[in-house]
Amino acid sequence: MLTKLALRNVFRNRRRSAITLLVIVFGAVGLILFGGYKAITFHGLRESTIRNRLGHLQIYKQGFEHAEAKKPLEFGLDDVAPLRGAIESDKRVRMTTAQITLMGLISNGDKSETFLATGVEPKEDRAMNAQRLVAGTDLPEGESDAVIIGRGLAASMHAKPGDYLTLMSTTTSGSLNAIDVRVAGIFMSGVKEYDDRAIKMPLAGAQQLLQTTKVERLLVLLNETDDTAAVRADLTTLFARKHWALEMKDWSQLASFYHQVVLLYNGIFGFIGMVVFGIVIFSVANTIVMSIFERTREIGTMMAIGTTRSNVWRLFLLEGLFIGLLGGVAGLLAGAGASSVINHVHLMLPPPPGYTQGYPLRVMLQPDILITAFLIAVITATLSSILPALKASRLKIVDALGHI
Repeated sequence: MLTKLALRNVFRNRRRSAITLLVIVFGAVGLILFGGYKAITFHGLRESTIRNRLGHLQIYKQGFEHAEAKKPLEFGLDDVAPLRGAIESDKRVRMTTAQITLMGLISNGDKSETFLATGVEPKEDRAMNAQRLVAGTDLPEGESDAVIIGRGLAASMHAKPGDYLTLMSTTTSGSLNAIDVRVAGIFMSGVKEYDDRAIKMPLAGAQQLLQTTKVERLLVLLNETDDTAAVRADLTTLFARKHWALEMKDWSQLASFYHQVVLLYNGIFGFIGMVVFGIVIFSVANTIVMSIFERTREIGTMMAIGTTRSNVWRLFLLEGLFIGLLGGVAGLLAGAGASSVINHVHLMLPPPPGYTQGYPLRVMLQPDILITAFLIAVITATLSSILPALKASRLKIVDALGHI
């Protein structure tokens, strides 16, 4: 009986209920849109960080992390073929790729700049889609003296595809070595500071410059990021069984920028959630208080004919609950509709700090975001009706009946 009466009371003053529902709906839509934007940002940043740069796992020679090597590749991996074969036999592994990082000077004959180079396997690097070419071609296979350079470095060196530059670095024995390289292409990563110094070269070319056959690390890319922990545990067991002196890090340990972004967005999302929580509470509380004021004589009549104070309290509490339920459902529908519209209009956002390229605005609808938005709508609407409901239940019958 109370449930039916509470539901009817919600629709008695349709204008006031509609205004309250709009507040709840806008709050829920705001939470859904920002939560969906946060989710797709986290997902995109995570996958691009993993597949374009870090890999899901990185394997090094034991001692690499804590030792301060006096010479390049002092803690390099000697023969990775057996290791790669053992890892790639796992169906969860998409591929492995060896890399070397090195620093030195690059010269065009007139000026020199410092560079940060990564020696990669061209075929695997193309599969990782690690950069976007803006001129020329990607690294060719079978040509150890070809390189691709960052857009900022190319501008500094006045280099274009087809030009020759000289790279100079320290070898593994501590001496200096230099090689001439052909600029095959110019790329951009989106991070200006990196593009101003970046070079990518074939692994064979990097080994030639350093006069070594070692590699610095082996990257492991999986088919699914969610398998990272399980694959790492299995590889740890494998290394121990084969007595391989190796150490390993997963992408989460290496992606400090990703975790900083997650902390920032979670803080913003929490603040927005509190603001929405406060707006909904005051809005619904105001609606219930106004309803009590207008229905004071009705409340007095109900108590005069035997309705208990606890039932009066429950009646107004149920009204708040129903407003929250209606607002939550309407908010989910409106949020889903707004997300679909945003995903189809292809809006572009400006580049974030440190980047040179913008990115599309998209929203990812996830069950946890929808559930959170719905629960916040229902809980806040219900909580905000508690005090007004208590006020209604404490009215004196004589005063309520005489209210004008």
